[in-house]
Amino acid sequence: MKTKNIIKTSVAAALLVLAACTNDHEPGYAPAKEIRVDASIGQMTRVTTDGNESAFEPGDRISVYAWLGADNDMQRLVVDNSINTLGGDGTWTAEPQMLWADNTSDHYFLGIYPERNGATDYDADPYTLDFNNQTASDLLVARTTAKPTGSAVKLEFEHVMAKLVVNLSFRNEWTIAPEVVSVTAAACTEATVNYLENPVEVTPATGQNLVVIPFTGTSASFAGIMIPGQSGFRSINVTLENGKVYTYTHSADIDLQPGRYTTVNLVLGRDRIELDDAGINVSDWENGTSIDGGEATEAYSYDSNTKTITIYSGEGLKVAADVVNSGDTDLNITLDNDIDLTGINWTPIGTYDNPYTGTFDGGNHTISGLTVKGSDENAGLFGYIGSNGMVKNVVLKHVQIASDYQNAYVGGVAGNNDGAIENCSVSGSVSGNSNSGGTYNCVGGIVGNQWSGSITGCSSSATVNGTGGVGGVVGQTNFGATLTACYATGNVTLESNNSNSTYAGGVVGSNGGSSTLIACYATGNVTGTGTGTGSIYVGGVTGDNALGTLTACYHATGDVTGASESTGGVVGRNFKDSMFDGGIITACYWGSNPNTGIGENQAGTGDTEKVDGTDVTWQTAVAAMNTALQSAGSGWHYVLNGALPTLE
Repeated sequence: MKTKNIIKTSVAAALLVLAACTNDHEPGYAPAKEIRVDASIGQMTRVTTDGNESAFEPGDRISVYAWLGADNDMQRLVVDNSINTLGGDGTWTAEPQMLWADNTSDHYFLGIYPERNGATDYDADPYTLDFNNQTASDLLVARTTAKPTGSAVKLEFEHVMAKLVVNLSFRNEWTIAPEVVSVTAAACTEATVNYLENPVEVTPATGQNLVVIPFTGTSASFAGIMIPGQSGFRSINVTLENGKVYTYTHSADIDLQPGRYTTVNLVLGRDRIELDDAGINVSDWENGTSIDGGEATEAYSYDSNTKTITIYSGEGLKVAADVVNSGDTDLNITLDNDIDLTGINWTPIGTYDNPYTGTFDGGNHTISGLTVKGSDENAGLFGYIGSNGMVKNVVLKHVQIASDYQNAYVGGVAGNNDGAIENCSVSGSVSGNSNSGGTYNCVGGIVGNQWSGSITGCSSSATVNGTGGVGGVVGQTNFGATLTACYATGNVTLESNNSNSTYAGGVVGSNGGSSTLIACYATGNVTGTGTGTGSIYVGGVTGDNALGTLTACYHATGDVTGASESTGGVVGRNFKDSMFDGGIITACYWGSNPNTGIGENQAGTGDTEKVDGTDVTWQTAVAAMNTALQSAGSGWHYVLNGALPTLE
């Protein structure tokens, strides 16, 4: 121990003498204790939201590591992920501060952009491609060796990933070049990165996912980051606005090289897609096609921290639908503009296999021109909203939604909903129009089939037509679904061809499975007819209250028309069976024909009254309905500022 102390003292003294001599004879040359860096991107540009940049920008953050020993061994770390931020004056500020280990040793440096929090496996760091965030996916890495001096350490970054460019041209078979909605590819989206190899080594994982290639802003040109060196990458899909999909499959793997462009030049005829004469070529990054608008900023932008895609156009919303339907079901979607879907062959968001589970916030913006025509089993803006999904603040105008699927679920907002829908409105037409015998579809102005979940503060003025459960707001509810403060003003028409019972209601066609309607109303005509042999139940509020609950609901001015024994101003049938108590109806009213509030009252209970203008007025109805709402603990109440009650 005594010998070691003597050695330490001697070394310290020697260092002091050396420092003193240096300061005396070579002012300003003494090695600085603090490590400073100067970062550049060499001759190559990087992907940004606004195009290609040849240099870092103020606010950019890089991870910096430094170590002693060997250039491929980070065991003796001197700097462990110091986050360096570029300031407006062109200098990088480190947090935490970086210090040299000594004044003589080689220090090996690693820089990573974007900052890489939590990296520990430097020879196998996991990487995930996020095609919605091109900047974050454009991994840049710098390797260098430096000795302590007063100068900044030069970090020259290079691209680790590849870039795919897809250029499209069109044969003269097209009178007018078609609108391209999206370009996608089945490709690897995960890899590991070995920073200790020189050059940096990327090992793609096995397996493929659907990757959307962003639009560049240049006519028929798409480009995005891809993982290099992957096998099995051969196919590129091009989707046109009419819904037609062209798939080009190369005869061999398409070559993707680190730090280089791979350009695939395709030509589309009306019935085929081929490689054009320019073929496939690989070029240096700086000589490649510009990616102006690299994240398709005119259509959408993406925040990876919140997993939120912000939509600016119909094309952007189409991209979001494609992403969700490919499996990224918890994507959050926000509208930043009114959206025009005119001319876009819409594919509903969410499927049975991939129900939507994110949050869709329309921001009270309008979506116009939504057209769904075909054989969709779940048809609407959304096909299927899952139990964790939320859709809110959406205004749908002039929708044209129809499905000829035999047992379809069709709605303005969603065909099928297990989640929550709030503050949405729909105008236009919604229909299930299959002519097949025995067809039972569920059609509603807002939702076709409400399986559990909730709908709150929504309205529809759409005309609604179907063959099974047809309602102004919802075609059918079940499993404890709730509708609160919803109303419909459009006409509802049931045309049954079924041997089983069918239902039409101003608000809900069939309210089943302990579902609840609170403070809901309708003002349109409700009509039930048909050629089938099954019973047809028609009600101003609901055709069938099958073990459900109605509180403070009403139907006002429209006609309610069907078979007299199964048609009611409020409910066509209040159902009861031998195992369960029947439906419960409290403080519900109707204002026009027929003469009875409940057509077939199997439950034997039901509080309904007709507003005849003499014994019962809308003023007295409002008072009774508000009392019922208060007793039910609802925060909603009716006001009579005009001829009919409205909700606040």
